[in-house]
Amino acid sequence: MAEKLVQIRIDKEIKERSDKVFNSSGITTQVAIKMFLMQVAKTGETPFDDLFM
Repeated sequence: MAEKLVQIRIDKEIKERSDKVFNSSGITTQVAIKMFLMQVAKTGETPFDDLFM
């Protein structure tokens, strides 16, 4: 499978706080984002759909 680089800019404090949450679950932020995107691709939905509908 070919891979595509995705880059984002995010507030430093948000990144640090989310890193702590993911690290406490034993995963990195990179893995968490990859898991999120894989789930969206699999289901065709986001966990935010109810917020926008």
